[in-house]
Amino acid sequence: MKVLGDKCHTLICSDTDLKKLLLVDKDGSVTKEICDINGVFDLWSLPDGKILYAHNSGSKTAGITILDSTGSVEMNYIANREVFSCQPLQNGNILLGLLGEPQLREIDCEGNITNQIDIPYDGISHEGMRMARKIDNAYLVVQPGLNKIRKLSLNGEIIKEFEIHPDAFGFVVLPNGNIVYTCMSGAYELDENGEEIWSLTNDDIPQINICWLLGIQLLSNGNLVFVNWMGHGHLDEGVHFFEVNRKKEIVWFLDGRKTLKMPAAFQILDEDPMAVCYT
Repeated sequence: MKVLGDKCHTLICSDTDLKKLLLVDKDGSVTKEICDINGVFDLWSLPDGKILYAHNSGSKTAGITILDSTGSVEMNYIANREVFSCQPLQNGNILLGLLGEPQLREIDCEGNITNQIDIPYDGISHEGMRMARKIDNAYLVVQPGLNKIRKLSLNGEIIKEFEIHPDAFGFVVLPNGNIVYTCMSGAYELDENGEEIWSLTNDDIPQINICWLLGIQLLSNGNLVFVNWMGHGHLDEGVHFFEVNRKKEIVWFLDGRKTLKMPAAFQILDEDPMAVCYT
């Protein structure tokens, strides 16, 4: 794999074509593979060395799984509906985003439901929700079927909603409260009023060839890392992972076209895992 940058990263990622989780070193070498992992679009490397991921392939087996540090299954929760999103919570519970009739569900380590809300939606079932996060006693949810990001109360009431570009997937919340979200055409920043104040598209970084930005991570230095998904007929057409600063300069990238196929979810591992997972 080709790596470029003054500060390179180790990472864990899913690959929806290879059906694997992969640990990748700073030089681009794969140091570990976990096979037969299908349909993973959200994953977390937890501070205790465990791995949490959501898997949405097949409605009868979709849910979330936790692997211990040896790669053995510690927990497997079947939701019986597509699950694109999961999040570890500070109290030890896990947030899931379920499709079908969209729903957010919090479960404990035994799989007991501790909170559950329905998400208002009347569009195409598969597009009802992508990334969902619990932040500051509220939920933020990407709903590509509505071209909206919604902020919901813990009871499911709509607090605020923003219009967004089509085919949106992930997001991060910046320290100033602004939201940067990903979609097929790139990434966009919204202020508290929903106004678009920053964007990143192929016009800015043509050497990456954005196909569909899915996962996103905010680094401690303020830069953003993205994964460029090559699904739906775009295999090998672009660079898989890249980091940009606020000036839209590429400061690191990982081009894995000789090894990777369709990375979809990732986590940079040289950041503080407590801050990544619970901030």
